[in-house]
Order: sequence, then C-alpha cells, then structure tokens
Amino acid sequence: MTAAALALVCAAAAAGPARADTVTVGVFAPSAPFPSTAARVELATRLGEHVGRALGKTGVGRVYARAADFAAAVGKGEVTVALVDAAYLAGTGGYTVIAGVLRDGEVTHGWQVLARGPRRLAELRGKRVLVPSTGGREAEFVLNVLLGGAPRDFFGKIEAAPDTASALAALGLGKVDAAVVPAGIVLPAGTARVSALPAQAAPVLVAYGAMTARLRTALAGAAASFQGDATVPALRATGDDGVRAIARRSGAPVKRGVLLVPAARLVVDDLVEARAFTIERTPASAFAIAPGAK
Repeated sequence: MTAAALALVCAAAAAGPARADTVTVGVFAPSAPFPSTAARVELATRLGEHVGRALGKTGVGRVYARAADFAAAVGKGEVTVALVDAAYLAGTGGYTVIAGVLRDGEVTHGWQVLARGPRRLAELRGKRVLVPSTGGREAEFVLNVLLGGAPRDFFGKIEAAPDTASALAALGLGKVDAAVVPAGIVLPAGTARVSALPAQAAPVLVAYGAMTARLRTALAGAAASFQGDATVPALRATGDDGVRAIARRSGAPVKRGVLLVPAARLVVDDLVEARAFTIERTPASAFAIAPGAK
C-alpha cells in the first residue's frame, strides 16, 4: 500500500467516528420573527450545541433558507433533529414532534395582516401580499388556514418571503401592499395592523427517522432545559395536534347546500289516536254444531 493510499484510509477511518459522534440540528423556521440572520444563526448554534450535549455528541446548528435545501439535507440523513415551522411540516412526513416553541406561556402564536394605507381587510382585495415561506403552500396557508377559506382570487398575488424579517422590510419600503406575519413584533414605520388572525402552532422541534424510547427521552430532556433568546425563549413538550390541524385546514373547504331537517316531535298519543287495541271475543257456540244438524 502506498503512503498516499494509507493516508486516505486513515483519514476515512478518522472521519467515520467523527460523523457518528456529530448531530446536526437544522433550523428551518421562516416565520420565527428573528430580527436578523445573525440572530437566527446564533439560536441555531446554541440549540445545536445543547442538543448535542444531551445526546452525548458534538452538536452543530445549521440554518436553512430554502425549503428545498432543508428537505434535501433531511433526505440525505444529514439532519436528524430540527426546529421547523408547523406550516411546512403540515405538507410533509417522516418526523416525530418533540416540543414546541414556548412564548408567553403558549405553543400557539397569533398571526396578523399588516398594510400600508388600507385599514380594512376588504381594501386589500386584489393587492400583492407577502408571507414567510411555507415551502410552496403559502396561498393555502393564508387563504384556508388563516382566513378560513377566503376566495382564491381575493388577493392579487400571494408571494413567499425568505422570512418574517424580509417580509417586514419589503412592507416598510413600500415594495408590497401587505404582509401576513406572526403577531407580537415591532411594526415597520408607516404600517398598521389591518386584521388579527387565529393563532397557529408555533415552530416545533422534531426528530427524523427511527425514534427509540431512549432518544425521545433524551430529546425531551434537552427541550425542557433549553434557554434560547427573545424569539425562541424556551421549548415545551407537545404533540403533533397543531401540525395536523394546519394540514386539515390547508385544503379548500367543501361547500355543501343547506340541509333543512324538520324538528319532528312525535308523541305516542298522536300515533294511536282513534285506534282500538281490543280483541273481540267470539262465543264458543259459534264453533259447535247442534246434534242432527246438517
């Protein structure tokens, strides 16, 4: 074996255990209102290191800006634990929900419609709207989930923004007419809230692939003890009910005709009125024949 080949074998042998002892924690949560990309990266780094320690490994946090890149990393097994937007997860599978982002004591967060100029939702008909990316299902999320089945052509166009901060920046600069973003954020100058929208599941911590009881316990412990920042203050154990609720509402609501059911109230007396429930008795002599009678 040549020196070069021996060096290659040694390098491969050293790299194998290193990869096995490393866990990459991905962050794909465009809706999370981080003030900057740097803040998002810092949270991912902190979360990665925290999860790594809980699993007895070296943890690495990695931020993904595009749904396609995140999906590719998950598909290759490069990411096994991640903090992900519930709206994105509603259209995917293969994960186990461990915990949700806890803010103000809740793992569901409100949404809102912001605009420049218009003060009523009806005034935004036909306008261009931005919403943080959900992986290509932005229109369904806004119209069906948040607005409860608004007409497909209500807005002129619903476009995806890389994240909440980008949507707010575009709205503040007047590049779009409105933005649909999470509540509880500082509004750009010259904008106002047009409508408050129902709360939805916050970003959740998930694990991809096989889930053993030991791994679930370790991840749950890591989530419970995590201390983040102002955007992701803490994590609390939760199930996938919030994700499944978004998935159910993502499809267009089925509209059926009005069904009228009469309020029928039946009384026994009405059913048996004018009816006789007696049996007339026939004399026994009717069944006998007198002697000698033909």
